[in-house]
Amino acid sequence: MQKEHLPIYQIQDFNALAQKEQYFYFSSFAAHLQEHLFIREPHKHSFYIILFVTRGTGSHTIDFREYTVRPGSVFFMTPGQVHSWTLSPDADGFVIFFTPDFYAKEYPHRKLFDFPFFNALLNKPLLTLSEDEEAALTVSIRLLEQEYRQQMPMQDTMLSRLLDVLLIKLTRMFLSREAETEIPGSEHALLQNLERLIDRHYKEHAPVGFYTDQLNVTAKHLNAACRRSLGKTTIELVQYRTLLEAKRLLVHADLTISQIAAELGYFDNTYFFRFFKKLTGLTPEQFRAAHK
Repeated sequence: MQKEHLPIYQIQDFNALAQKEQYFYFSSFAAHLQEHLFIREPHKHSFYIILFVTRGTGSHTIDFREYTVRPGSVFFMTPGQVHSWTLSPDADGFVIFFTPDFYAKEYPHRKLFDFPFFNALLNKPLLTLSEDEEAALTVSIRLLEQEYRQQMPMQDTMLSRLLDVLLIKLTRMFLSREAETEIPGSEHALLQNLERLIDRHYKEHAPVGFYTDQLNVTAKHLNAACRRSLGKTTIELVQYRTLLEAKRLLVHADLTISQIAAELGYFDNTYFFRFFKKLTGLTPEQFRAAHK
């Protein structure tokens, strides 16, 4: 099978002097854009990203959804997402990369998945800040920058802790927007666990019973939670994840339609064609042609 041609970048790809695997990266956004021209094209990362825009405008496309870029925008991306942007020449801000291992080393019992903005299924990957919030966030980011620029004992420990403070601040800001529609705690945890399961098993086309068994709930309870919080049934969420991967492969992979169908667990092309056209109104070939 041919390989996906969409580049998947590691943190060390952004450091020309790197001699070993990198776990953390910090840069002004303007310098990052100027020094790494290869990121102008759609690409993936193997790490988490926080992008805080302080100047400039444009658009940022993440997994086929377009978001407006303006000062005060904070974008959050998880490993494997495909993104690209169109930005004004004066775009600036701060960009932070870090791997799950970097965070887990200091906080082994906490999961990045627990931060709401890293839940692609439950929340948008965008937070728009007020002026007061921008000022507060800038303080935390400048502390991270200062620590990153200097070589001091226990630097990784300090960076991890400053990163954690930043993530907590962002979580408070994020949740303040969701106060009126906040998902109850137990239901939120259930849907987080469902998202993890779907991400691991969507290619297996498992029935709802598989997910309810894994989560120890009834199908009625799980579907009700999904409908109430996300407006979709469990199966529709699985289909959404499958469709997203199909779109990624159609646009960014050098694979035939048959190969993509097989990659997604459809060994009869007819079923894949029906599935794709039902959800998009286009055949796989039409979708691919429209995005080339």
